[in-house]
Amino acid sequence: MNGLASGFVWLGRHASPLFVIGVFTGVMAPPLASLLQPLLLPAILVPFVVALVKLEPLALLQHARRPALVIGLVLWSLLGAPLSIALVLWFLALEPGLAALLVTTAACAPLMASGALAMLLGLDVALALLVVVPATALVPLTVPPVAFWLAGLTIDLPASELGLRLGVLVVGSALLAMVLRRWLGVSRLRAAAPVLDGLAVLGFVVFAVGVMDGFTVTALERPGFVALIVLAVFALNAGLQVFTAVCLWPFLSRRAALTAGLLAGNNNVGLVLASLIDTAPTTMLVFIAAAQFPIYLLPIVQRRLYRRLLDERPPC
Repeated sequence: MNGLASGFVWLGRHASPLFVIGVFTGVMAPPLASLLQPLLLPAILVPFVVALVKLEPLALLQHARRPALVIGLVLWSLLGAPLSIALVLWFLALEPGLAALLVTTAACAPLMASGALAMLLGLDVALALLVVVPATALVPLTVPPVAFWLAGLTIDLPASELGLRLGVLVVGSALLAMVLRRWLGVSRLRAAAPVLDGLAVLGFVVFAVGVMDGFTVTALERPGFVALIVLAVFALNAGLQVFTAVCLWPFLSRRAALTAGLLAGNNNVGLVLASLIDTAPTTMLVFIAAAQFPIYLLPIVQRRLYRRLLDERPPC
């Protein structure tokens, strides 16, 4: 194994600390965040492409026998969650701009690398991928109307163009993954799995650093505003995870219920950012940067908690 491949394997084995380092490096080193900001689009797409390349059709067939569960989780992720959050925020009378971003985030598909997160936490990787793939495919059709009509998001871009941009990103990623999977073949793909994991982690880290561009300056200028956003995104992520898992706990296995919660709380708002990178207002950029904190930090706590709940050690 050459040095580059070994480096990727090392990244894959040290995902948890690297997630934390990436987030706080972006906050503490604004020049580095600015330097990596142009790489946000590939950094967002790499983990999703890796997840699709590693997709095991035979493993997914086990869950294909329960299509109602998968369809239900997809509908909850794209429609049920944002409607529920909109209702809660209506009672809270939160500032409209922040409320719109929270509802839009809840409407996004699960994180493209949900399979990698599920693996890290010892959860159901196959179920995660089975939900995230169709949910992401439907994002171009569901996110624009929810964002503009339900959430009232205000951006300098028509809903139709947002849907088109999202569609290009999703379809392009799927086609690239198909080509790579065919080129690698089954045996080479299995041998390259640790390297691909490291590549996905690298994408995570680059995005974590680059998305923080401008976050530190805004936090220094408007600390109260940024603190409110950070609190809101943690509440959104953890709230959706807990609510979803608790509701499904009596009906599914612990692993499946916790996986459903993971999918509901970790939303791929970064894909929306990739589609709006040239028109996104400052508030949205700060919000999406803040939204990375629970995505990257909560798994550290969850890994220990889930080890007890599942009564087994999660994979390293």
